[in-house]
Amino acid sequence: MKKIFRVCIALLLCFSLVTPAFALDGIWHNPYGIDDLYDHEPTEIYPLTPIAGEMIYIKSTTWPVEAGQSVWLTYTKNGEPQPDIGAEWKYNSGNNSYWEAAIGPFEKGDVIEYTVFADKDGQNTQSIGPFSFHVVEWERAQSVELGSQEDGLVVLNVTSDQGDSTPKLGLSFPSADVLRFQFSPLGDVAFEAGAADYSIEEDSNSIIISTSALEVTVTKSPYGVEVRDLDTGKLLTQNGGTGSELSWLTDGAGLVKNFRGRYESPSSEKFYGFGERYNGIEKRGETVDIYVYNQYQNQGERSYLAVPFFYSSKGYGLYLDSTYYAQFDMADSDPNQYTFTVNTSGDDPVLDYYIISGTPEEVIGGYSELSGKPQDMPKWAFGLWMSANEWDRQSEVLSAVENAEAYDIPASVVVLEQWSDENTFYIFNDSTYTARPGGEAFSGSDFTYSEKWPDPASMVDTIHDNGMKVLLWQIPVLKYTDYAWEQKDNDEAYMIEQGYAVGDGEGGQYRIPSSGWFGNSLLLDFTNPDAVDWWMSKRAYLFDDIGIDGFKTDGGEMVWGRNTSFYDGSDGLEMRNEYPNAYIEAYYDFTEENTGTGMTFSRAGTAGVQSTGVFWAGDQSSTFDALQDSISAGLSAGISGIPFWGWDLAGFTGDFPTAELYKRSTQAAAFAPIMQFHSEKANPSPSEERSPWNVQERTGDDTIIPTFRYYVNTRMNILPYIYSEAQKCTEDGTPLMRAMMIDFPEDPEAYDLEEQYMFGRSLLVAPVLEEGQTVKEIYLPEGEWIDFFHNALTAGGGTKNYYCDVDSIPVYVRNGSIIPLNLNEDYELGGSIGNDVDNYTNLTFRVYPKGDSSYTLVHSDRSTMTVNASEDFKNGSVSVSIPGAAIPVTTQVFGTEPTGVTVNGQAIQRAATLDEFQAAQTAYYYSSSEKLVYIKTAAGDASEIEIEGIYQAPYEAEHAEQANVAVNTDHEGYYGEGFVDQFASEGCAVTFTVYSDSDTALLDVRYSAGTEAAQRTLLVNGESILLDLPKTQDWDSWNTVSVPVELLPGQNTITISYQAGNFAGINLDCISLRNQ
Repeated sequence: MKKIFRVCIALLLCFSLVTPAFALDGIWHNPYGIDDLYDHEPTEIYPLTPIAGEMIYIKSTTWPVEAGQSVWLTYTKNGEPQPDIGAEWKYNSGNNSYWEAAIGPFEKGDVIEYTVFADKDGQNTQSIGPFSFHVVEWERAQSVELGSQEDGLVVLNVTSDQGDSTPKLGLSFPSADVLRFQFSPLGDVAFEAGAADYSIEEDSNSIIISTSALEVTVTKSPYGVEVRDLDTGKLLTQNGGTGSELSWLTDGAGLVKNFRGRYESPSSEKFYGFGERYNGIEKRGETVDIYVYNQYQNQGERSYLAVPFFYSSKGYGLYLDSTYYAQFDMADSDPNQYTFTVNTSGDDPVLDYYIISGTPEEVIGGYSELSGKPQDMPKWAFGLWMSANEWDRQSEVLSAVENAEAYDIPASVVVLEQWSDENTFYIFNDSTYTARPGGEAFSGSDFTYSEKWPDPASMVDTIHDNGMKVLLWQIPVLKYTDYAWEQKDNDEAYMIEQGYAVGDGEGGQYRIPSSGWFGNSLLLDFTNPDAVDWWMSKRAYLFDDIGIDGFKTDGGEMVWGRNTSFYDGSDGLEMRNEYPNAYIEAYYDFTEENTGTGMTFSRAGTAGVQSTGVFWAGDQSSTFDALQDSISAGLSAGISGIPFWGWDLAGFTGDFPTAELYKRSTQAAAFAPIMQFHSEKANPSPSEERSPWNVQERTGDDTIIPTFRYYVNTRMNILPYIYSEAQKCTEDGTPLMRAMMIDFPEDPEAYDLEEQYMFGRSLLVAPVLEEGQTVKEIYLPEGEWIDFFHNALTAGGGTKNYYCDVDSIPVYVRNGSIIPLNLNEDYELGGSIGNDVDNYTNLTFRVYPKGDSSYTLVHSDRSTMTVNASEDFKNGSVSVSIPGAAIPVTTQVFGTEPTGVTVNGQAIQRAATLDEFQAAQTAYYYSSSEKLVYIKTAAGDASEIEIEGIYQAPYEAEHAEQANVAVNTDHEGYYGEGFVDQFASEGCAVTFTVYSDSDTALLDVRYSAGTEAAQRTLLVNGESILLDLPKTQDWDSWNTVSVPVELLPGQNTITISYQAGNFAGINLDCISLRNQ
């Protein structure tokens, strides 16, 4: 609306200079507005794409509001004048009257040219126009015939249900499990061939094309296609039943406006992906827009990161290779099918999409092969990022660095937003200098720095000395100001003179709509390499003389209007989604050229942007709803091939976060790809900074800093794991923050889990996302899981209610994992090791034995070491192979206390205490509270570790389901974190959920009966056994009784209860299973 009113005012001024004032000052009509999908102007044409047989509504406005005004259209059809059409007054708003004229319907191929007129009582006639549009209609593929076969390409001749065109459809296979569709409605495009071998068979009804992985059956008439996975035998998708799955919107004379594809979809099929999606990860029953958009707060269905790719629960993915706006109707309009529609333009329009077969991990990896692998990340990117918009001077930045040091908060990145002059965005604020011609660049010595930023280079050195990197905020605009600013004005003049700005399609410069962020500003054309070189030359001194490490590349969702033009020939429709990719890539390349490591921190983009960017979730409020939205956005982004992503923990804006929200968000962010705090307000009082020290001061909760410290230290402890998993993401394109169905594709429950995820391949994270919640329902897939923080073994295959107070988060380790850690001298999870990402305090491999397992640790210099483990609990042994290392290595093995340990065939000393273990060069130590065997091996050659007399760790009573009992620690000698006491009357019970690989086992019950012998009833999957428990020496003594039991393969329920006839009190420590 602001744009309309500005234009109206300008017209009013023009007319007032040359004519007497009449009660009609102007008329306005803009057929497509700025092509804003979510905010249509009241003076557009409707529909934006006129289709044959539909009425067309031409909307306009006049001003001021005055009786006696009239509005009408004159128009021609195919060059022939038509009767004028009067417009109907619709409403008044402010100083404007709004009108609507209905014309049509028209036939396909008609070309309509029209002008909008207005007058007041027959006088002062004014007009706007002419405008034109082509009338289009959907054509559909009716039948196909085999046309030609070339190396790697099958071309089908398509017959349309109307028209004289000669469409062609190309089918090819980039790999054996990927099918590519290329469709040219004009039939004049050379298709790209595939790489995979295939065979082809043809009969009168169909054409069958097969690779080693896929079978594609094309029905000739009516046209249809069926894709089957040969490995599984599953029918992936088909569209023969709809008869209209391949369509194009055309005028029949060479103009094509849209493509449409349609496939059948059973009600059980579920869909995931589409980029960063805040409103849940599963999209069946929704219509999803692929439209990059800047939505401030409450993103809902809108997205900064919009990706035309989805994964289907049927075992395939679909990637639409287009940067144009697309819409995916995922069984929303019709419950039996999904439809995708995509805009197009230009002389040679092509519909290009892929069907990728496989598991979720294979499909996401296949998508990344096509669109681009994620960037190779530096290890420092996975530490804590600190930022606040209110840091507008050097002293505040250094104060934050000092506070991080003082409070033992190990940050690795500082992001500065309010550093620049807000005019050029490359000169430090309040600097003085002599302006240069627009074509020239500065060096650091050209500036005299001010009180705000007295010595940026020294500041950056200080930050580096504290082990942190520095990123500076950027925006891809040359800002419009209504005041003179010499350097900015020089740059603008040069930018216009050289043609470096995005064009308006009429030979001038495009300017961002006045109502938008950075309204009226110029936008750099990143498709022009000379423009990029010029732009970056202005910023080169930031690397050369100041020493920064990268950029926060904000925005990019700034291309509006279809006529906007670019150096490479693209238009606004094509670049709406693609512009952020070009912007981010240019900064990535610039940073990589100067530092050796490309690093941009961005929020917008589409398919392929993962190759050059790290992302955050944009502008979110400080609420639990926004936290929940963030988790959905991150999981969807990961499914869409964007693995390196985070959000502003506890929110960016709105009300200041509560202590509870801050803690819950901190816990979740510690197990997210990127952990960052940031805040919006520029100069608030009191401070809005989301740092732990400020949140503690603002909330008055003195546990904020300790809680934050614990979780950011935990993140640093698992950084070897995070970085190694990130390297896998880079190699295969799969996410770091993984929706559950990625790792458990055969488990139907995994497809409905939106509040828990795998962090890497080994850690299951279930953040608390509801205010006031202290019991979290968690689904543990089939197998065995270990509580990461409490080392408590439990069985998967069902849900578990997990008590988590405001300072805790449920995290489980998948049994069979090997987790590389960097621990402090006391081997404490959450213990401080500082922010050094390149060296280790105690390099530790935590082994959770299950069968044979292996893990490759990636160091910060990309060198690797692979650890192998093999479990044989049946015979009481575990072996671990540690490669040679330049530093001592500690191995921790989860299990019972062993009888001995050898390294390279030599028995090693048992340390009685942790202190003794720490002092030894080579030794082992058993921690009964953690149920971990510690083995230290010296630097040097590889170590073959053999642990004897070790069995699977027990299931702890204090972590089991309890009835009418309590947990205590007032006696010595227990395993784990405590034991169950007050187990002394009828109705008391402890229920364990256990996992078994066999149908028989020996059940060991560890207990204390210090007063007298006792008896309990043992229930194994409901079958009752009397359990006699002899008296122990005292309550500080523990005994184990063994009972053979029959089990089910998988999950079992074992209850020890005090029933009628049972007697005497006991303390219960744990139970163990030994397979027979």
